[in-house]
Amino acid sequence: MVDSLNNANGVLGALKHFQTARRDLSSAETRLSSGLRVNQARDDAQAFQSSASMQNETGSLKAVSLSLGRAEAVSDVAIAAAEQVSKLLIQMRVTATTAMGEDLGPSQRAVLNQTFNEQMEQLERFIESATFDDANILNGSKPNGISFIADAEATSTLSLAGRNLLPGGGVITLVPGDNLATADSARRAFDKLTASIENVGHELTGLGAEAKRVTAQIGFVSRLADALAAGVGRLIDTDLAEESALVRALQVKQSLSGEAINIANSTPQALLALFRG
Repeated sequence: MVDSLNNANGVLGALKHFQTARRDLSSAETRLSSGLRVNQARDDAQAFQSSASMQNETGSLKAVSLSLGRAEAVSDVAIAAAEQVSKLLIQMRVTATTAMGEDLGPSQRAVLNQTFNEQMEQLERFIESATFDDANILNGSKPNGISFIADAEATSTLSLAGRNLLPGGGVITLVPGDNLATADSARRAFDKLTASIENVGHELTGLGAEAKRVTAQIGFVSRLADALAAGVGRLIDTDLAEESALVRALQVKQSLSGEAINIANSTPQALLALFRG
């Protein structure tokens, strides 16, 4: 009896359970509020290190996505311009066909020649305007093309070829100065336009193939980023349903521990009451 009064073993035991329940409850509430099962290295060193590595790679993939997004934009702008160039070349060939007539009067030929010159200027504007973020792969300013980062380690790149679709650049065989001033010059322009239309068609095929590669790489990077995000979630995210149930259980445990302390504290008082009696 004296030992029990001096040491209060019951109170100390109940207090220990109460403190443990309170500590566990605080941890569970932290996990529930943050949504993270692993919030720092001491929670789970291996999971914390793995998730940090995966999050770093996810950050790198965001940079890759930005680079590939720029590649997609440059490619889309180039394709749109090349399509307009192809249509305009067909219109120019119609103009040249009309100008090949031997029966045209001077005023008629002058009108056709003026139209042709305006179309040539429009052709050049289409090509020079095919610029996104200071990058143009149609006007010959990028003879070696443009490379874009394609993976998180920056060891792989995806390239868009440089082309020169300006008149006289090789793809379009027309050169500045070509005109429809005579039937013979109109025939020469017609032949050049026919070759140019075919050449631009080949370039459009190449541009389309490049665009498909960019789109495929963007899809792959996006899926990889999603997989990494899911992996990080599995490593460090908390199970909200499980934590909610645990919080309720620990609250009950804490209440019971508090009651146990009250009961343990009442025992010495009961003993003193016996002596008073």
